[in-house]
Amino acid sequence: MNNKDLFKTIGYVDGNLVEKANTARRTNKRTYAKWGTMAACAALVLGVAIYTSPLKTSLTNSPQISQQTPVSAPTGVRKILNYNGFRYAFVSDGAQFKFTGMKPEKSLGTIDFDINQEIGKNNGGEVVEKDFSSTFAVGGELYEIPTYPSQFRIAVKVEEHYYLAEIVAKTNDSTMAAKEYLDMSNLKEHAKDIHVLNHVGNDVLKKMTDHASVESIIDGLYSAKTADLSNKEYEAIAEAQSQGKSYQLKFNLKDGTYMGMYIIPELKVVSMGDAYYHLPDTFFEQSGELFSGLKQEVLPLY
Repeated sequence: MNNKDLFKTIGYVDGNLVEKANTARRTNKRTYAKWGTMAACAALVLGVAIYTSPLKTSLTNSPQISQQTPVSAPTGVRKILNYNGFRYAFVSDGAQFKFTGMKPEKSLGTIDFDINQEIGKNNGGEVVEKDFSSTFAVGGELYEIPTYPSQFRIAVKVEEHYYLAEIVAKTNDSTMAAKEYLDMSNLKEHAKDIHVLNHVGNDVLKKMTDHASVESIIDGLYSAKTADLSNKEYEAIAEAQSQGKSYQLKFNLKDGTYMGMYIIPELKVVSMGDAYYHLPDTFFEQSGELFSGLKQEVLPLY
């Protein structure tokens, strides 16, 4: 198993889980040692939090979305579902969310298959990922969220509870260009401001509230190129994380949620969904001020 396979296997733990890990470390160092390394090494891979609409739809009467339950302790296996050829990750490891305003009404179907128990195969005998399959909330109803086309973000309703899931990759693991990802999120339309946080997400290091500057950062992300990382590059990313050189890039959105990425300026690497992207020098020439002088406490791995 190479480093890329390892990152995929351990579950792309997101920033919320890493923050949970950091809290647990302060109260129980032995517990943290058990899974702290896993969380830190995986965190960059999943630049996922809560995302916005793929289309330039009006935000008038758009729902406000708030998290109702805390993040559960990480187990190393993330909660995912497959729909319409895309892989989605449940936000905050399957936390419950509340919609204020317009609620999801258009049904997209039911999660019929448990990924943990059923593995589909095509005519050639190759393993394939079924649509309407999930590791969590099996039997739940999929809904389109108002102003949020389902290619990017969907809601899952189980009884009277809502869960959110957002796209992280294609189920066939084919390349998703930065432009494709950003167009689906329509980030420029929905972002209010940007916060740069430490790696675990519990300390805001810088803020950018000027609208033109926020748009400039997003425009710069369009220039990112998909990175096919070698084992050595994965090791460099893990080392940078352990040395306090990885940061969360948090885009606060107009519906009260946010979209998150992880960025390592020193390596010129950013994560969007489950993919890594290389950023050109021009991105940091234009936005370097946002990342200059950043300092954070090094995340202990053991």
